[in-house]
Amino acid sequence: MKKLMTFIEGTLLPAVNKFGSNKYIVALRDGIAAIIPFTIIGSIFMIITSFPVKAWTNFIEPYSAYLNIPNTVCMGLMAIIAVYSVAYNVAKQLGVKPVSAGFVSLVAFVITQTQLDGTISTANFGSTGLFLAIVIALISTKIIEIFEKNNITIKLPASVPTMVADSFSVLIPGFVVITLFWVLTSILGLDLNAILTLIFSPLVRGLDTLPGMLLVVFVSLALWCCGINESVISGLTYPVWYALLAENTAAWQAGETVTHIGAYGFQYFGFWMGGTGLTIALVLLMLRSKVKMYNQLGKLSIIPGIFEINEPVAFGFPIVFNPIMWIPYILAPLVTTTLYYFACSMGLIGMPVVAIPWTTPPVLNGFLVTGGDWRAAIFQLVMLVIGVIIYYPFFKYVEKKELAAQLSAEQNEAIQ
Repeated sequence: MKKLMTFIEGTLLPAVNKFGSNKYIVALRDGIAAIIPFTIIGSIFMIITSFPVKAWTNFIEPYSAYLNIPNTVCMGLMAIIAVYSVAYNVAKQLGVKPVSAGFVSLVAFVITQTQLDGTISTANFGSTGLFLAIVIALISTKIIEIFEKNNITIKLPASVPTMVADSFSVLIPGFVVITLFWVLTSILGLDLNAILTLIFSPLVRGLDTLPGMLLVVFVSLALWCCGINESVISGLTYPVWYALLAENTAAWQAGETVTHIGAYGFQYFGFWMGGTGLTIALVLLMLRSKVKMYNQLGKLSIIPGIFEINEPVAFGFPIVFNPIMWIPYILAPLVTTTLYYFACSMGLIGMPVVAIPWTTPPVLNGFLVTGGDWRAAIFQLVMLVIGVIIYYPFFKYVEKKELAAQLSAEQNEAIQ
């Protein structure tokens, strides 16, 4: 055990922290986060128009065309939002002008979607163009950085207003960026989106399979066991999850078959349920504990747990750097995610079709994320019971030791 802890603290943690603090990973994570509020806003309107109660759908049907507009726009501009946001955040990390980088990247993206007759195709403005948007943002901002660091820019006198000077300073690198993507798409006729879709297809397909989902869950939880937030890998997973969710949303709205089990939202069925690691199950056990410390911690943690926050348990119990609790912490979500996958595969519950705030309480989030499938809410309750069962023997083992220490302390106090 000592060798394991030495390896974790001396080798694993520094490596993971270095990866998580990489400028491009941080920028990608923060940039993709800009999509989240818009997907939630669009999903709210979609839930209003598609709420699974016949009386409601009949009532709302005359207004559905109007109510669908916000969802169509929010989902249909996912790549547009991402290309600007990712470029903006990359520029901040690289120390160049973020607004200029954002607009140059945005124009470059639109260039790739412009036909020879001058018309602009909006087909890839949504989730289908997400990977292209990210790549263009990264390349464009890097080119701008190279030009600025080598002083290959137009510099105006100090008396010129900053906004005007900034606009001129991006002229040369902006021209190069836009020319580059114009040559690639308009002159050479390359379909960059199709090329990138082919390159990233193994990643997309992989994360939509049971092994891929379990791998992400395992790695995320293993990081938490070492006190590292899973956000260090979100820059790699979120673009895929949201792309899959957008496809599910479009299919559901069109009345077609929803196919992506691994879309954003599967996490609510065990992985994130009641806090990462299904820690609400541990909180429920602590509420009935005879150990005063655990009982108090349970009372303090129940409200955060209801809103999907696990830090009080992760660091207070603790789970972090506590190998005996790593087993249920990792095992419970792996089991529930597996059961969720097969439940979706067999049509027992619906797949994720809408985005919701991550703090939405369990049961309610299962109902909402599947577009109002009551079976998903019941399924979550079953997963909670399974979580309690998995945590129970490990908790009782730790509780027994702590109870003995508590009784010993009380006896010593009585003697004194």
